[in-house]
Amino acid sequence: MKGIVVIDKPKDWTSFDVVDFLKKRLREKTIGHGGTLDPLATGVLIIAIGRNSTSILNTILKNSKKEYIAEILLGSESDTYDITGNITKNNIQRFPELQEIKNALDSFIGKIQQIPPKYSAVKISGVPAYRLAREGKEFELQPKEVELFEYKILNYSAPVLKIWLSVGSGFYVRSLANDLGDLLNTGGLLSSLIRSKVGIFTINEAIDLKTIQDDDLEVYFKGQGLVQGIGFRNYARFWAKRLNISGKAKNIENNFIEIIGQGKIKNLQRFLDRIQNGPPMANVKKQFYYFRKIQIPYSDFKKN
Repeated sequence: MKGIVVIDKPKDWTSFDVVDFLKKRLREKTIGHGGTLDPLATGVLIIAIGRNSTSILNTILKNSKKEYIAEILLGSESDTYDITGNITKNNIQRFPELQEIKNALDSFIGKIQQIPPKYSAVKISGVPAYRLAREGKEFELQPKEVELFEYKILNYSAPVLKIWLSVGSGFYVRSLANDLGDLLNTGGLLSSLIRSKVGIFTINEAIDLKTIQDDDLEVYFKGQGLVQGIGFRNYARFWAKRLNISGKAKNIENNFIEIIGQGKIKNLQRFLDRIQNGPPMANVKKQFYYFRKIQIPYSDFKKN
């Protein structure tokens, strides 16, 4: 299995835990991820498998937006800025009204200076900040420019605030929870977090690790060039039937072909190896593919 894979990271797993699991499960040494998720968080973790995939992943995710669904607990604070740390509570007399929260959140819209949590992967002289924090060492983190594009309040029932966020690279939702609590004079910490989207990749496509174990996935392939009118769809269907792959092949606008394959990992990789070049007359100038959770199950392979 080589390429980009969209994983749904389980709660209490580190991003490294996921990489380590996949190395053992897939027997592949070269695996990396694009964008760390804290153990508290779940959701989209983009994995690159194989040497060439890491550079492709960096290109895909460069300056990509991320979306989160976060729950913030007002009235409490912690040294990690989330519920896993040492928690202290404020004896506040009144929780803020919804409009007060909206006014506070509005002040974070756009490019802002944000200080990362001390318990984070930010490096100081090559050492992760969280390691220094655990050792009780004193240090200061410098603010960095991040961007909040948009937010929506999904629910507010004091003391719990649930929000949707669209942010740029390097944004710490834990820091937002802490800073919002400071601004509201209540204190605040992150109690749960789901990363629902990274670039074009969504939570609906994300594969849970059980699915990897069950060995039943989908590969999405899109190629452009001389791919139409030369039997590419028939070629894809021929190899799909030989490899017990279901799905579809469809010509779409701008001289693209779109192919979806569903089946076992080993068969999907063999199928992908075939369609990357196409039939003898094909000339695939551009291509993009990744592995994901099955979206719409197919019983056979269709040519549209």
